[in-house]
Amino acid sequence: MATGITETDVWTAADALLLEGARPTIERVRQKIGRGSPNTVSPYLETWFRALGARIKDPGAFAAPAAVPDPVAQAASHFWEAALSEARAQQEQAYRGRWEELAREGEQLASDAEQLQQREAQLAHREQDLQEALRVATSQLAAAEDRLQSAEQQLRQRDELLRRNQLQLEDARSATQAALAENEKIRAQHAQALDALETRHTAHERRWLNELDSERGTVKRLQARLDDAQAASQQQAAQARKRLEQEQHQRRQAEQEAQALRTEVQAMQVRQQADQAAADMALAAARDRERTLESRLAAAEQRSSDCLAQLKGKDEQLGELTRHLMAQAQRQDAGHAPPKPAQP
Repeated sequence: MATGITETDVWTAADALLLEGARPTIERVRQKIGRGSPNTVSPYLETWFRALGARIKDPGAFAAPAAVPDPVAQAASHFWEAALSEARAQQEQAYRGRWEELAREGEQLASDAEQLQQREAQLAHREQDLQEALRVATSQLAAAEDRLQSAEQQLRQRDELLRRNQLQLEDARSATQAALAENEKIRAQHAQALDALETRHTAHERRWLNELDSERGTVKRLQARLDDAQAASQQQAAQARKRLEQEQHQRRQAEQEAQALRTEVQAMQVRQQADQAAADMALAAARDRERTLESRLAAAEQRSSDCLAQLKGKDEQLGELTRHLMAQAQRQDAGHAPPKPAQP
């Protein structure tokens, strides 16, 4: 801190600048004094500005000495008015700059709000798309369930057909066994007949031979019928086995299709859940940004209100200062006016 600079020096320099019609600033006060650092002059100049209002209310604070001629007082008043005009112009310029800054902030906030609205519209479209995708997925899921039910119904029908074929195969086996039993019975009867013929018709060899030939023909016919029955039974069994293999193959294919449908349904559900979670996160982020923008807008409005209040206070101080100076000038004019001549 520079030595030799006191509050009285700063106040004297500021009063002199004000009477000269110049607005007191740190640099002007330093030039007026001829020394001093800005850090030293600044707090003293602040106290001078804070005490200026009270000093203005004092009629003798800025009054010219009694020995000062009228032209000097008028020049001082003129300089004072010029200082006031310059102060008002500088204050107005500062206010205008602040208003422009507030206007730019308002435009930025409006742009942010518009972007937020656009983002909300995009999110709304995204939500509609997700809902449409959900509806399509739901319909596809319902169709897949219908296909699965149809496949299960086909499996049940094939199982029923397989059961019937198995029953038919059991019936064919039973018929084959019955034919074999009948053949054995016939063979037993034939053997009994041969024994009876041998014991009873030993003397009638020709007749026995004829009857034997007849019985042999019958046996051949029975054997042919037995062979035909066995071939038919084997053919039916082969066809039944073939149909059974086909039904088993079709059943395996139906089970594979049902498993594929189940896998597809599970994948669709996973994608649906992922899309819903992404939409929820995007919506939450948009709402957080909206709250942030609303907070910034409220802060900007509060700053604008504070600036307006400060401007109003400054205008009131300048008006009070102007009225005081005008009243002082009128009093000085009234004190120096020549006396009126007495009426005859």
